[in-house]
Amino acid sequence: MKFNRDGRQFFFITIVLEGRTKALSCLIDTASRPVLLPGGEAAKAVLVAMHGAFPCVTASDFVIMPDHIHFLLIVDYSRDPTFSPLWASHRLMDAVELAWQHNGDAAPEPPAALLARAVAAARKNRGLLTIENTPILRRGSGMPESPSYPRWDRHCYIELSFDSRQLKTIRRYIRLNPARALWKERHPDRFIRFAGIRHPVLDPVRQWDAMGNLTLLGSPFLHHVRLTMRKNAEEHTSEINEIIESAKRGVVPVCGFISPGEKELLRRLKAEPSARFIKTVPFALPPRYDPSAEDSRELAADRMLILSGFPQGTPDSRENLRERCNIMNELAAELCVRAQTLGDT
Repeated sequence: MKFNRDGRQFFFITIVLEGRTKALSCLIDTASRPVLLPGGEAAKAVLVAMHGAFPCVTASDFVIMPDHIHFLLIVDYSRDPTFSPLWASHRLMDAVELAWQHNGDAAPEPPAALLARAVAAARKNRGLLTIENTPILRRGSGMPESPSYPRWDRHCYIELSFDSRQLKTIRRYIRLNPARALWKERHPDRFIRFAGIRHPVLDPVRQWDAMGNLTLLGSPFLHHVRLTMRKNAEEHTSEINEIIESAKRGVVPVCGFISPGEKELLRRLKAEPSARFIKTVPFALPPRYDPSAEDSRELAADRMLILSGFPQGTPDSRENLRERCNIMNELAAELCVRAQTLGDT
């Protein structure tokens, strides 16, 4: 991972329990945050204590899910230019496992002491690790090989936030993660990725993948929407109002929802309980496609379909994004024409 180690950097980190054991928290409809189990309470205490163990670090915006943790690690590289977020994440895992190992003790160690033990053991066994030299440590702190407590999967997922927009998206993702998990848990059938689907309105030459309400493709009232990037959302107000009124009457807008006007349309469609819509995307849907929290809510409500006309392996560089958007717009227009033709017959 290469980046500028001047000033503060923001790392979005996910750590997961082995076997996806649900030992950290429980999701409850009436609670906006997961209800922590003892294992999750220990993990939270160690997260909060990280700044004391690593003065250049703050663990921020975290959520403790039943089987994994998302958190934002803010690193001030002006204080320590060699700091490794991966190394620190492994020390976090070690300290939490130490807390679990001693669960039930009359006087368990404070989280800061557990972190200090984990750091000392790692440095003794491997030396001080830097960002250029960070092997994955399978076991830390001399713990038993077959513990009775949960263990972490040592392969962390780390993303670096490069700008404020991406950082805002990450923070929103963390905040809405419990709600999205509940929607997927309650309605797993609505989050299945359908690969290679066939339908009379779809171009048979292309590979089509989808997630959501496939019955929307059978509507004779599909309406392709394309609002130009040359106008802002306010300049599209009359068109948006017209589309919203038609959606209330059963018309299903088909759109990429990319331009400012289209994004405003999507916001208003989501706010209209009776509206249904198809979102076309200019990229291939991966086998484990993870929709946004906002899209997950609409998928769970069974009023949205996400549709892609691109096969796996399609290049997704920024250079050809415009071309792929144009292709999906053309395909969306064609499928709406086919839907109308089928409806007339």
